[in-house]
Amino acid sequence: MLVDVVSGVTNGVMSLKTGVQMLQDAGYPIEDVTEEIERIQQRTFDQAARLADAIGDNAAVREYLGLTGAGPEVLMLLLAVKRR
Repeated sequence: MLVDVVSGVTNGVMSLKTGVQMLQDAGYPIEDVTEEIERIQQRTFDQAARLADAIGDNAAVREYLGLTGAGPEVLMLLLAVKRR
């Protein structure tokens, strides 16, 4: 189940919400789907900020966040807001 959810979400054929709901339905200890999604997204954003600090490559960070179509100014704004 977990492998299917990870694959589906990673490959864009399943939303994160659907994946987390499937895990909850399968008995994983997820009390609140919305809260779990927020924790996952926060962790992803924190990792992206660390990646930006470590390598300074905005294109790599945009790709990591799935923002390949966004310009570098969008990423810099996101990082600036996060650091406040």
